Amino acid sequence: MGKASFIDIVLWLALAAMWSSSYAVIKIGVATLEPAVLVFGRLLVGSVIIYTVMRWRGLALSRDPAVWFSYGVTGLLGSAAPFLLITHGEQSVDSALASILMGASPVMTLLLAAWLIPQERLTLRTSVGIIGGLSGVAVLVGPAALAGLGAQLGGQLAILAATACYAASTVYIRRAVTRPPLEMAAGSMLFASLIMGCVLALSGAQLGQMDFGVTSLGAVLYLGLFSTACANLIYFHLVPRLGATRMSQVNFAVPVGGAWLGFLLLGEALTTQRLIALAIIIGSIYLGTSRPAKPLNGQGTPPPADHPARR
Repeated sequence: MGKASFIDIVLWLALAAMWSSSYAVIKIGVATLEPAVLVFGRLLVGSVIIYTVMRWRGLALSRDPAVWFSYGVTGLLGSAAPFLLITHGEQSVDSALASILMGASPVMTLLLAAWLIPQERLTLRTSVGIIGGLSGVAVLVGPAALAGLGAQLGGQLAILAATACYAASTVYIRRAVTRPPLEMAAGSMLFASLIMGCVLALSGAQLGQMDFGVTSLGAVLYLGLFSTACANLIYFHLVPRLGATRMSQVNFAVPVGGAWLGFLLLGEALTTQRLIALAIIIGSIYLGTSRPAKPLNGQGTPPPADHPARR
């Protein structure tokens, strides 16, 4: 791993911007499209682009049924389910709040990895990061939601469920997946498109009653082209060049960028409560994903950073 070039830095910033902006664009898309339609369109565009790049690079999808099972698991947990949950949640939750809630995804990954992967036992540092991250979510959701009275509780829970899906996908990839990253991205994205096509067919969505204007189609194309396809390709390009540690720092930029874009583009509130929760969550991500510390039991290593390749 060499020193980051100017192009690498530009690509890193572009990646952070693509993932940060996805929440604001989803909010725009769900104003006129049903969640299943928006997600299916996004996945279809992204899968076609990534599959084309994979073939151009001389790779192909495996014919092994076990590998196709891994495509299915990662497609469901890493793309179809969280995309649908986030899009459904943003029908009632604004994009700034959604992006901050999604900042808990690395913390969820640390907790799940410590539970399921023996080599990734908890350290004092990651334990503090997990507690801090969950505390930040509690501050963000607020006491009204904890009492079952929050007007946005259903949407908030859907977005938190999406973070659990990303965590489960990441842990599964660490434990079971050995295929090349670009092949996995293409296979999982194609499988996710198939899943969402079935969901759309069963949802009874009234396509004829939806507004497929410039704004709606623009949201679908932006999410598919930039937040899904280009973001995945940039991520897979940068990881071997910058290393996992430096790439993990994108976790700091996504909730911050998402919150500010929601404020600047959509006029969403940046309340004191949200800023405090954002600071707690970002600090917790830093504690959980930064340099190794001594494990609580004297063995193992802390979990690596979350793999946020599908926002």
